[in-house]
Amino acid sequence: MKLLDIGWNNNIEDNYKKLEIDNVLLGRIIFHSGKQYKITTTTGELIANISSSVINSIKNKSELPSIGDWVCLKKIDEFRPYNIVKIIPRINKLSRKVAGDKSEEQIIASNIDIVFIMTSVDDDFNIRRLERYLAMSNQINSKPIIIINKIDKCNNLEKYIKETEQIFQNTSIISISAKEGKNIQDVNKHIEKGKTIILLGSSGVGKSTLINQILGYSRQKVGNIRKKDSKGRHITTNRELIILPKGGILIDNPGLREIQLWSSEIGISKTFEDIEELSRQCRFSDCTHNAEPGCAIKRTIELGKLSQERVDSYKKLLREQEYLNTRRNKYERRKKDRKLGKIYRQGKSIRKYKGND
Repeated sequence: MKLLDIGWNNNIEDNYKKLEIDNVLLGRIIFHSGKQYKITTTTGELIANISSSVINSIKNKSELPSIGDWVCLKKIDEFRPYNIVKIIPRINKLSRKVAGDKSEEQIIASNIDIVFIMTSVDDDFNIRRLERYLAMSNQINSKPIIIINKIDKCNNLEKYIKETEQIFQNTSIISISAKEGKNIQDVNKHIEKGKTIILLGSSGVGKSTLINQILGYSRQKVGNIRKKDSKGRHITTNRELIILPKGGILIDNPGLREIQLWSSEIGISKTFEDIEELSRQCRFSDCTHNAEPGCAIKRTIELGKLSQERVDSYKKLLREQEYLNTRRNKYERRKKDRKLGKIYRQGKSIRKYKGND
């Protein structure tokens, strides 16, 4: 296997050269559990640990090695595993805010070319959720593709497709039945040698079934949907990078219960280009698109060419981003204050020790 087969490209090459490091084995992280990482290389798969130098250089959890990262490896001796001695700077990273109240970043995966956003024509179908996935994808300048699954169970498929196409006009949309293998060839057209794809979607939308269809054999466990609420069970519990036999790289991802964006201003702007273009036609530059005269967005809603729900979703994501930025700034200030306080206490202790001496 060549490096190109597992996603190496000119951008990664340039970032690697900037490290100015020699005599290392290059590899890409395909799985990790705790402090151990499974890495694929040109010589096969191996297990590696993080070196002390890497651990000491890390300031935030988001800087830890993640699925999709390229790393430099060295072996101390034949009795111990390889060590990750350098992480090659990422081309991009798909992130979200961690679940809960903490204002911290969670890396989902890195160095991604294409995002498969998977939904299904049942209770999972939700335009507002798709907008969030699109914002995440657009933030990292990857190519988003919406995959609508379970068309074998739908009697009004055209309704779902029309609604999706009207809102996401510049995004490729594929309708499939992963269970029956229908239209899988349309998905395979987007899988190219050396290109990295991540598969996103809720539990139960059929991600594992789709992966099995792409591979041509049953690699992933497939779960059933609960009848009482149409929710899926978490079959995939860990992220994993899969090298596809016909070329291409696919990152499987557990179903996301929460999709809280992280640093997604650009992604939101790209996802709602229609609304931002209209806002530039408003009479007032600071128009809030509520009751101001000359509001192009309100006029377009009244003409039936734009839904109030989409505008509300746009405003909601902007408010969330603004709130998150405020929380992050406070968190960084507190962290800086704690660091300065620690330095001050250490200096005071040293001065006191010298005075006693």
